[in-house]
Amino acid sequence: MVKIDRVVFTLALTVVGGFIGHKSGIPAGALLGSMIAVGTASLAGAKPDMPESYNIIAQIVLGGFLGLTVTRDALADIKTHLLASLMVVVLLSIFGILTGYVVSRLTGIELYTSLFGSAPGGMHEIVALSQAYEVDHSAVAVIQTIRRILIVVIYPLLVMAVSKLTNILYYRAGG
Repeated sequence: MVKIDRVVFTLALTVVGGFIGHKSGIPAGALLGSMIAVGTASLAGAKPDMPESYNIIAQIVLGGFLGLTVTRDALADIKTHLLASLMVVVLLSIFGILTGYVVSRLTGIELYTSLFGSAPGGMHEIVALSQAYEVDHSAVAVIQTIRRILIVVIYPLLVMAVSKLTNILYYRAGG
């Protein structure tokens, strides 16, 4: 049985951490801030808690936000980007599965946990999707969080390096 004071405490940590993370300007700041706030409280000995039914509500809300991205403009662009999108999905899926398999073999992490940790895509969606399987959700969240932070830091540097190596001009955001 979940105690209501722990639920209120957890929700308060989530809101405060999410707000601070969002205002800090870090990628996925609201998600990371709330996760860090609740995780830190848990590590400090507090006992944050949340009923499992709230997880379902969170997935429903997330699904609604994802549904908002389906617009007529997005559908109109499908013809232009369909082949490229399919190629990206196939190649990223192949490399994600290969990466998950190799990581599992080299680290001993359970295969499905490693596969979800290695899955490309939105961290929120992958972690929510992993909850439908018997995997270590906290490990998936940690791996996805580290992946996302490193991608945001490293990927632009790699794009610049490829641009310089190939003498292709790149677009500077805001410039």
